[in-house]
Amino acid sequence: MNLSMAQKSNRSLLRAFALITLSNLSLWCEMTCIAYAFSSPNQRSPMQSTLRDNHIYNSHRHNNMIYTGATRYRLQTQQHHRLRSYTTLNLSSNENAKKNSEPLRKSSLLTKMYHILSTLPPIIQLVLLLVLYIFHLSVLTQNELVFPFQLWPNEKGQFQSVGLDSLAGIISFGIMFFLRKRQVHAFDDSTNRNAPSIPSLFGNMNNYDGSSPWHLPSVHESSVARTTSVVALALLVTGYFYTGRFASAVELYLYSLAGMGFPLTIAMHRSLVVLGGHVAWVVLGSLILGSVLRPQPFFGGGKNYRKYEDGESNVHGSLKGDGGKELNSFKKQQKFKWFTNRWNTNWLWWTIGGYFISSWFFNIADFINQLILPAAVFELAGEGVVSQLINPENNDLVASIVGYLAPCCSAPWWEEILYRGFLLPALCLQMKFWPAVFTSGIIFSVHHVSTTGAIPLAILGWTWAALYAKSGNLLVTILIHAMWNSRVFLGSWLGL
Repeated sequence: MNLSMAQKSNRSLLRAFALITLSNLSLWCEMTCIAYAFSSPNQRSPMQSTLRDNHIYNSHRHNNMIYTGATRYRLQTQQHHRLRSYTTLNLSSNENAKKNSEPLRKSSLLTKMYHILSTLPPIIQLVLLLVLYIFHLSVLTQNELVFPFQLWPNEKGQFQSVGLDSLAGIISFGIMFFLRKRQVHAFDDSTNRNAPSIPSLFGNMNNYDGSSPWHLPSVHESSVARTTSVVALALLVTGYFYTGRFASAVELYLYSLAGMGFPLTIAMHRSLVVLGGHVAWVVLGSLILGSVLRPQPFFGGGKNYRKYEDGESNVHGSLKGDGGKELNSFKKQQKFKWFTNRWNTNWLWWTIGGYFISSWFFNIADFINQLILPAAVFELAGEGVVSQLINPENNDLVASIVGYLAPCCSAPWWEEILYRGFLLPALCLQMKFWPAVFTSGIIFSVHHVSTTGAIPLAILGWTWAALYAKSGNLLVTILIHAMWNSRVFLGSWLGL
């Protein structure tokens, strides 16, 4: 009897322990599921949410809580929809991955192509530029696209076709505008703080904030720069007329050589006079710009010195004092600069695109020129010095090559230094950017002293000033200018 009572007592204790254990287990499951329910939904998949509901349902069942039929139906329906959405999500994600894989491949190909085209070595860029230039000279300028009807009926036969060179300029301008728009959208939609590589085509440039290829003292400190720029301009105008006297002296000297029996043709005599006068103008003008302008130096940009701390790397090497101890070193840095001229950059597409656009604008200007000026003006203009250099007497090829040096080799460099490197930033010290561009183009046209070429030269001056400011590299307009002056010589030599 006593044994049976002991057995019953042990059984009751085991049952109580089992009930307490199950109760604690169910309570732990319930608290875990509730804590999971309050976690972030974005961190759970539909399958995990379904398992969460199963845990809640089972824990309540273990606690002998009575569920109604509606509650069970609601939980089962939620589980069904979540499992279905989870499966659909996986299938749709796989399909989207397949659909998006091809655009991603295309995007990567475009990115690689852009990287290759924008990182070409300067020598490769120069070779490609020459190939595209010859193509433009021999193909695009020699052919045209004929319209099916005359766009504007007239007796002169105009508006019946468009030259392929003008068409190339239109396409180049459209590509530049499109790329600028795409870059602005990409810049607005990203967190990248760097400005787009193609600047605004119609935006202003500032002397002081780094947006322009020149950087001069601020408004409060620019009185010296303004004064010296005006003095330099006056000296340049005076020096230009004095170099004309030097050219006359060279001409008399060559006449004396011919009188002493030195073999000198008329064409060679003319070419040497032009070359001598131009070299004198370049040397005198360079001396004026290099010595008068402030801040100094003009060529290469002003430099200051930045001190390097101990242990900091220096590309110029480190100095060592007594005992081999490394001393503080210095490295030159640009603080102020009148112009920017860079070779080891991506200048190819700015150059060839700018040349195509210049050709298109020149064709428009030449058409306006013919509409405005009477025919008598073109008849009185006669043959200029450049035409005589291109077509010398007796087809003297050596004289033509010597005559090529001044207008096609030294003149592009010097005129871009003079008008875009000096005059444009100097005018920007006195006025805003676009009025400065307009004024520099007018002075560029007046300097060439050509009645028939006044309008086309002014438009070229405006175009090249804008191209230099937007590309940030004077080398772009130097190459465009050289190709522009060379095309008349090459056209004559190649019979185009």
